[in-house]
Amino acid sequence: MTTSLSLSNIHLKRIFFFMMLILIPNLLLMRLELAGPIDDRIGTATAIDLGIILPLLLYFFGFKTRASWIVLPVLLFIGVLLANLIIPSHADGYLSYFNHSVIVLEAAVISFELLVLLIAVRKVPLFIRNYKAQKKERYHFLASFSAVVDHSFSFKRVIHVQKIFHVLAVDLSAFYYSLFSWRKQRPDGYTFHQDGAYTGVFFMLVHAMLIEIIAVHLMVAQFSHTAAWIVTALDVYALLFIIADYQAIRLSPIVLDRHGIHFQKGIRAYGSVPWEKVEGLYNNDQPVKADSIELAFYGLEKETPPYVIRLKDPVTIRRPFGLKKNVTSIYLKLDDAAAFQEAFHKKGR
Repeated sequence: MTTSLSLSNIHLKRIFFFMMLILIPNLLLMRLELAGPIDDRIGTATAIDLGIILPLLLYFFGFKTRASWIVLPVLLFIGVLLANLIIPSHADGYLSYFNHSVIVLEAAVISFELLVLLIAVRKVPLFIRNYKAQKKERYHFLASFSAVVDHSFSFKRVIHVQKIFHVLAVDLSAFYYSLFSWRKQRPDGYTFHQDGAYTGVFFMLVHAMLIEIIAVHLMVAQFSHTAAWIVTALDVYALLFIIADYQAIRLSPIVLDRHGIHFQKGIRAYGSVPWEKVEGLYNNDQPVKADSIELAFYGLEKETPPYVIRLKDPVTIRRPFGLKKNVTSIYLKLDDAAAFQEAFHKKGR
């Protein structure tokens, strides 16, 4: 099963190894000409290494479990960008083929998403009516959106359209949270982000992205102004995701009601657990298991979440890009653990 891209799913040591194995030799070859004068043939070999071999190695071996296929075009784009930066101009005769191929691939992915959106235009009035009804019954945007998709977009002549809209949910939630949610009131519940550590990480990421957007634009503009604006657009898109994720974290506490536990972790995962499937709430001092979800945020140092909710039976939650995951436990790091424990034992009887 494929999984979404997350820090816990990344094999940092493997990625570092592959980067050193492929990037450093090609960098020395291109810049120091250790194998002699550089020509178009050697430049093409470096382009294949960085634009094809390295992305494929990172995609298939750089994650603990298989990442979403959406990650692969991003890795290919980064690889070709590295090739453009490393290969000198007198040896880049065939590099344009790689550039055009990656641009076409990125354009195809975006065009596919736009096509699906155009197909759904006629359903927009029904979608809006259903969303107004669902948001009164559900506490979090992604849960409401998922229910609306299942009720509104049941195309008989288009295969797996509902799955496609679940994939698009991440993109749409990114725009919703980053641009349209600033006046939204947070529902009553129990937050798990207010200790300040993750807020510092968020501002650090935004600061780094702003610097990167400017720096990368200027570097790529030396080779192609068109490519520079494409890279900048993708970077701005990534920045929207970072802002949206933090805004979703801020507006999405854990909610306990008579039906069960409802949660949304940023725009990364969401789900509900009925009380009849809950075994209990326990103190925790063990590492997080793979078949679980961690409702916790940290600073630069990883911690062990202090609480865990164990389930009697696996429960399916949704991850980005329409992916699902069966979990048997929920790990927690809460801002007000005492209030949560009291409500949990009261409502979960």
